[in-house]
Amino acid sequence: MKICILSADFLPNIGGIAAHVHELSKELVTQGNDVHLITFRNKILETKYEELEGIKVHRIYLPKIRILGRLFYAIFEIITLLSLLKRENIEVIHSHSLIPDDFAAMFVRNRKVIITEHSSRFLRSVETRKKTRLYRLLLNHADRITGPSQELVDAFITIGVNQEKTSFIPNGVDIHKFNHLIKGKEIKLKYNIKSNERVILCPRRLVPKNGVKYLIMALPNIITRFRNIKCLIVGDGTELNNLKKASSRLNIEEKVIFTHRIPNYEMPKYYAASDIVVLPSLKEATSIAGLEAMASGKPLVGTDVGGIPYIIEPDKTGILVPSRDSQRISNAVIELLNDDQKRISMGINARKKAVNEFSWKIVAKRFQKIYTKRNNA
Repeated sequence: MKICILSADFLPNIGGIAAHVHELSKELVTQGNDVHLITFRNKILETKYEELEGIKVHRIYLPKIRILGRLFYAIFEIITLLSLLKRENIEVIHSHSLIPDDFAAMFVRNRKVIITEHSSRFLRSVETRKKTRLYRLLLNHADRITGPSQELVDAFITIGVNQEKTSFIPNGVDIHKFNHLIKGKEIKLKYNIKSNERVILCPRRLVPKNGVKYLIMALPNIITRFRNIKCLIVGDGTELNNLKKASSRLNIEEKVIFTHRIPNYEMPKYYAASDIVVLPSLKEATSIAGLEAMASGKPLVGTDVGGIPYIIEPDKTGILVPSRDSQRISNAVIELLNDDQKRISMGINARKKAVNEFSWKIVAKRFQKIYTKRNNA
């Protein structure tokens, strides 16, 4: 099957959507599909076309001008897409954002169009009733709309999308790249973490919706019970300075390590170095970081929002806590640090669940069923 994927977010970006698009495209190629991907390039003289792990990548210059840049990109995305359709017998178009990607897909006729909407920004717009008419128009032209959390799918329906056109398909994880056999000694040496110190890992983009401040607020209580801990905050974002100030104010700077942005290919070693992974999110799809932790054989402490309850089976693969509740986060972490057997058992179960339910091979097959399903079926 010939598939054209549209995504303004892709490598070299680091983040959930870029990772999703990369891994899904790569697996679709592995399963015998011809995959074209239309995405961005940062500089006008950068490569316009490349082949990456079998994916045929067409790059459009995206000027760093807030509104005009996106408009410029959208116009050339439409031109590139229509030109590609003339040259190739594309059967399916799969868009990964409403603007600009799905907007470009609206100019296509006689092709099956699938939309996957990932963003918490979309959820905020639905909650505040902003742009809902525009979003309804963009979504309704597609043959199928998918979301990586049931919360997103419910939001589609809330704004007037036909429920029968919607599907929940979770994010996936590379179960070979992230596995329980990797060692984390290198990371502990890098950050001067002693061999007897327990490591709490929080791999999050540092923005308000990811709730990292609630983990920071939970740490003093944890530290009173366990002095031999370190908390690795892996990520960058607008909240970084505020989180550093909070750590200083709480007098826990020596226990918190801010690593800044880490490339995804290095992340398996960070999970390997950890004992517990915490997802303190306020909004979340099927967390890719959570799935990576599970595939690495680590137990999760996560909030009961979005897609996180879909991956955490309470007392089996991790512990669910209410969002914005530092006390419950600290209680959950203390519970796992107190019980080595429970922590290790949860990690084993988490790995099994990742392999059996969330490998990219399984997720890609679910998308392929949608690609091949007749619209009236």
